[in-house]
Parts: sequence; structure tokens; C-alpha cells
Amino acid sequence: MADLSTARAASAERLVDRVLAPATMGALARVRLRVAHASGERPGHTRVRNRSDATGSELDRHVPYSPGDDLRRVDWATYARLGELLTRRFVAEREVPVWVLVDTSPSMGPAGPSEKIDMAAAVAGVLGVVSLSGGDRLYVGALPGRGGSIGTLGPLRGRHGLNSLRAFLETLTPNEREIPFAPALERALQHIRHGLVVLISDFLIPPEEIAPALDVIRSRKCEGKLVQVLSREDLDPSWLRGRDTLVDRETGEEYHIEPSTRTWEQYEAALQAHIEDLRRTAIERGMSTVLTVSDIGLEQFLRDELPRLGLSLVR
Repeated sequence: MADLSTARAASAERLVDRVLAPATMGALARVRLRVAHASGERPGHTRVRNRSDATGSELDRHVPYSPGDDLRRVDWATYARLGELLTRRFVAEREVPVWVLVDTSPSMGPAGPSEKIDMAAAVAGVLGVVSLSGGDRLYVGALPGRGGSIGTLGPLRGRHGLNSLRAFLETLTPNEREIPFAPALERALQHIRHGLVVLISDFLIPPEEIAPALDVIRSRKCEGKLVQVLSREDLDPSWLRGRDTLVDRETGEEYHIEPSTRTWEQYEAALQAHIEDLRRTAIERGMSTVLTVSDIGLEQFLRDELPRLGLSLVR
């Protein structure tokens, strides 16, 4: 794991600025993403575990020799010992088309350091820097508010794409109104087939919208990864004590609540049920999820959460 301690800064600094600082990008350039099956046909540096080639740097398995196989790949030591011609196959190293999509709906606000939109942009920055440094093909996008156009950037390749990535991430701000997830994803992913899609959101959407949204990713034959970013206030409703009115940030609608211990307990139970429903729906579609909190910091996210997503950072 890369040591990002050199990029530490004052708490008022945005997390996305820390990701894009030279020291942090230098550390991330020395690590690589692993994926399960998402890959393109072009050679690259990302190891794809469920795909093997005759060439590569990490041995995957042996297969019986077939006429025409490269003799340089024959395991002559095995032949001398067993008298059997076997060809070494290696873990495929391919370019991976990576789509990183950030939810910019109103619930991701407000804008500011260590808020949900800032952590989402920082996570997108980490994945973007690692993808570009590893020779993968990167696209980034923002799922907009209602009536807005889909904001996308790419394809980006190599370190020369870092400036474009920086400019895109620095402009991410919450929209004023929401848009249903599935139609937004349909528009953002309409031209892609195969690859890796990482969707970064608080996923505080109606439960009935989750499955159709994830089905869009699956219909594109993509490997899906979900990063749920919640704020400390989302997880701990104690800040509501003494209040009897809530305003929905996405619709502007007011809700009157009973300011009681029973209300807070119901809130916590409903949130945990929603988180579990997201996890279960993702697993049913072969997707991974992680939950992170906007104020935990980059080091903790990289150390604890990214491996759980199945996107291990390796040297």
C-alpha cells in the first residue's frame, strides 16, 4: 500500500486536492488495480485474473502443448521430468476500459471539504490516477440533476490525461434537482460494452430505483463496483435532536417529525435496512460494494475500504 502521509494537509483542504497533489499522485503511480474479468483487447499492464495469455509476467496455469504453440512457452523442466509437453499460460495483462461515475444529485451536497461530494471526487481521483498510470483507458462522468446534460470526459490514456482529469474533478458540485438513476446511467453508458464501471454515490434513492440502475450496468456486460459515500450526519441522527421539521434537499419538500428517541431508532433501522438492501441487490448481480464516510480521510479509505471493493492496490 502506498504511503500517502506526505500529502497530509490542513483539514480545510479538499480531499480531491490532496489526491491531485504531486506527492499523492507520485505514490499512486507506483500501484496497480486488479480486476476480476473486465478487460479490453489491447495489451496493457492490468492483470485480469479470469483471463490467461501465452505471454505475461505471472504464471496462471499449464495447458497441453498444441502444434503452433510458441516453443519458448513450453515448460521443458516438466517435459524432462514427466515426458509431457506442457505450455505455460500467464495471467493476462490487458488494457481495462474504466468508467468512474460520480453522483452529483442534491443529496451529495453541500459542497465543501470532507463533504460527500468531496470524498466522491477524491475516490474518483484515486481510481483515475491509478488507471492512467497503469495504462488503462479511463472515462469519468457525472450523473446530473434533472434537466442537465450528462457530463462525461474521455477516453483518457497515460499521464497526459491527468490535467483533464483534474479539471473535471475540480468542477464537480451537487446539482439542484435529482434525476432517476437508471435513465442517467442509460445515457452515460449508452456506447460502452465490457469494462469496469465504478459508481460513486450515497445511494439514498428510493429502494425501487436500485435494481433497475444496477441492471443497466449488467446489461452492458461490465464489471460493477459500488462505492457508497455517506456523511457522519447520515449515519448519526443525533444532530436532529430538538428539530421537528426536515427539508428534503432534492425535492424541497418539508417533513414534520416527532423529535423522540423512538424516531431516531426508526431512522437508524431504516438506514441500515437500506444499506443492506443495496449490498444484497449488488451481490445478486455479481457486483461489489463498500461503504465509506466522507470524513474518514484518504489513508483509511485506501487501507480499509478499497480492498473490500475487490480493487486491490498492489505494487
